[in-house]
Amino acid sequence: MDWMRELYSEVVLDYARNDKYKGRIEGALQERDRNESCGDEVNLFVKYENGKVVDARYEGVGCIVSQASAAMLVKIIKGKTKEEIKEIMDNVKKMMRGEPFNEDVLGDLVVFSGISGIPQRSKCFYLAWSVLERIYAKIERGDRS
Repeated sequence: MDWMRELYSEVVLDYARNDKYKGRIEGALQERDRNESCGDEVNLFVKYENGKVVDARYEGVGCIVSQASAAMLVKIIKGKTKEEIKEIMDNVKKMMRGEPFNEDVLGDLVVFSGISGIPQRSKCFYLAWSVLERIYAKIERGDRS
């Protein structure tokens, strides 16, 4: 099963262990969520100014899948407009459902392309993205923090 090998590839492990995507941002939009079934937790901070994400970070605990997904999310949304964030989120949802998606939009996230075949890991992967959806709603409303 190639998707299982990719799920725990060096790319995923590197993101999960890399502290450069972690931390708090004062004055940022903030949301958090927890996967009650396994204990994964993600607290996401997004600073959105002048029509784009100027900084993003997360704090969290959990499995390699949830933490790597959160780190990749932080990396991919930095510098993006809300329209670009929406396109990324739409493609992540397609990937989660096993539908065709734009690999160019998702970058390193494509290592999770087989996640739809592993329901118990899909929740871990999608945790940070569900948090981003709530932050995106705040951006749409014009919330500042």
